[in-house]
Amino acid sequence: MSGVAPMKITGLAVLALGFAVLPFVGLSDYWVYTVTIGFYYALLAASWSLLVGYVGRISFAQAAMSGLGGYASALSVIHLGLPVGLGLVTGVVIAGIVGFALGWLTLRLHGAYLGLTTIAFGEILRITVTAEHGLTEGSLGLRVPALIPGGSRLDYYYLFLAVTVMCLIAMGLLLRSRIGLFFQSIREDEDGSASLGVDVTLWKCVAFAVSSAFAGLAGGLYAHFVQLITPSMMSLQEMGIVLAMAVIGGFHNILYAALGGMLLQVLLEMLREVEQWRLVVFGLVAILMLRFAPNGIFGTLVDAVTSRRKRDA
Repeated sequence: MSGVAPMKITGLAVLALGFAVLPFVGLSDYWVYTVTIGFYYALLAASWSLLVGYVGRISFAQAAMSGLGGYASALSVIHLGLPVGLGLVTGVVIAGIVGFALGWLTLRLHGAYLGLTTIAFGEILRITVTAEHGLTEGSLGLRVPALIPGGSRLDYYYLFLAVTVMCLIAMGLLLRSRIGLFFQSIREDEDGSASLGVDVTLWKCVAFAVSSAFAGLAGGLYAHFVQLITPSMMSLQEMGIVLAMAVIGGFHNILYAALGGMLLQVLLEMLREVEQWRLVVFGLVAILMLRFAPNGIFGTLVDAVTSRRKRDA
């Protein structure tokens, strides 16, 4: 087991280096922008994977938490005069607190009941943001101050890359800590964990809070990057895209889920000409992955390579 963590860190470092040199090998300005948005989805998919894959609690409010973080950051900068950096922190804190409350409200719910409750919770957030036109500009969209005033797309690209890598490392360290063991014990056997002294109530709420906080950070970064946010980023369709990204990448592993977010964002742009049919394609792919490759594309590839090495040995 001691060699697993260094191997994963090495793999993440190689991936980060690959993305770092990508703009220097012919990546156009358009695709620099596309991949930057991909980092947003990577962080969102990884944060959803943290809750679903490691704690066993499903939530369909992840996109809404991202939007909450984006709006909280934008409004605190616009109306309270906070620097953008503090605005991002505000968005993360508010998303984390709301996530903790959501975890507490859904303590006794499982399966479909939990999923339906989080859908309702996310829709309440979206409808509230849409209705508060005087504060959020509603469906017209809220103009947001830039994260890097005068910054180029390349500046944002490297900032998003750095934040995504640091967040993945932070999630990995959390999951390897005592807290991560509590999370996974709840996933495996909630009643058994409680009998061994694990405060299941507390750690389920903490899991929701941590997952929501990372989603809030992603939303805040996205808002200050595109400089215009609308309630559509909190929609069920957006949540469906995030879910498909995590499932196709491999939601049982935060890195695989993040790579799924990157991969599908690129494919979304490549399939833009077919418009809404691209979502149908992703839905079918997600269903097929759940049926034939439940570990996702990257999980299945890694499992195949590992099995082959064992046979060769």
